[in-house]
Amino acid sequence: MRYYLAAAAVIVIGVFVGFEIFNGTSSVSWAQVRQQVAAVRAVMYKAKVNATENGQPFQLQIEATLADEHGTRMDTYMGKQLLGRSFTLEDKKTHIYIMPAQKKCIEVELTEEIRIENGDPKLIVEAFLKGDYKKLGRREINGVTVEGIESHDVSPTAGVPGGGGLMEALEGLSAKVVASLWVDVASGWPVEITFGISDENGGEQMTIVVSDFQWDAQIDPTTFASVIPEGYELMYKVNAENLEEGNQLVEGLKYFAQINDGKYPAKLSIRDVVGEIGNIYRAKSGDPSFRIDDSQASTLKYGAQYFGTLQTEGKEPVYCGATVTAADVDKVLLRWKLDGGRYRVIFGDLRIEDVSAGRLAELEAE
Repeated sequence: MRYYLAAAAVIVIGVFVGFEIFNGTSSVSWAQVRQQVAAVRAVMYKAKVNATENGQPFQLQIEATLADEHGTRMDTYMGKQLLGRSFTLEDKKTHIYIMPAQKKCIEVELTEEIRIENGDPKLIVEAFLKGDYKKLGRREINGVTVEGIESHDVSPTAGVPGGGGLMEALEGLSAKVVASLWVDVASGWPVEITFGISDENGGEQMTIVVSDFQWDAQIDPTTFASVIPEGYELMYKVNAENLEEGNQLVEGLKYFAQINDGKYPAKLSIRDVVGEIGNIYRAKSGDPSFRIDDSQASTLKYGAQYFGTLQTEGKEPVYCGATVTAADVDKVLLRWKLDGGRYRVIFGDLRIEDVSAGRLAELEAE
């Protein structure tokens, strides 16, 4: 599970293009909600996560602070235990995740698009109002009269606290999402946001309740001080250029083949990669010299996450790890589309080449 929690957040959210005002007895102006939320410079909130992993329930609590001047901080707890603390700093353009139990940290270089889309509740509100939704009427939350809307269009990673990392437990599933947004009738400020996530069979479920908002909060600058405590080891650093060139994937796939007798992961998703690494570890547990290298496992995990990003961006990625091994030197293991109609190809021997669409067709026909 710690692999899930260490993932860098990748969130894709559209831009708000319209609004509605409720009629009848409703007094909430959703145009006003959008405007005042978008103007916020700093916000603090909490989130509770209830989920299942391999049939086992677990609960997480997240405390988050977002400030335009400083960046984003999220503390993730299981009970009273601090599992991890992440920072996305305004002046650093990087995401840092520290793991107190291991006294280690991971640093991820971010693009500007990803940096600004890191569990930001302002973006959650825009994601709600962009798509179709239905009115839920009124109720009370902690004595506050609120009005709500419900959406089935909000992505599981659309501003969810913790970003895409919390969604990796459901990666590869046809997730169904029912999300609700509740707003204070008197002030127009969001009070609670709830995500109910499940697969089509109900086998995997996650509920996230975001609340305790402090809009336009006054932020203590020390909240973002001493990001990496003294004595912590840098376990891994993810370079955005390596991701885009494919080197991150190559390095991670090479390690996996080394511990799996030349075979690559059958599927290239974080969920499947983590599961297969766990199976390899259990199969080789009788060998006292065998261990999983956390740094190398993180390499593959971030490579797999980038593969998911390519899917989101419509780059037509195709992965053939179920049929191509390290022995298949000239077979296409992985490919995706580049600008200009060319394709980046990673072969069975893990060399990287950029080819034309015609040449790719020839390679895949062989």
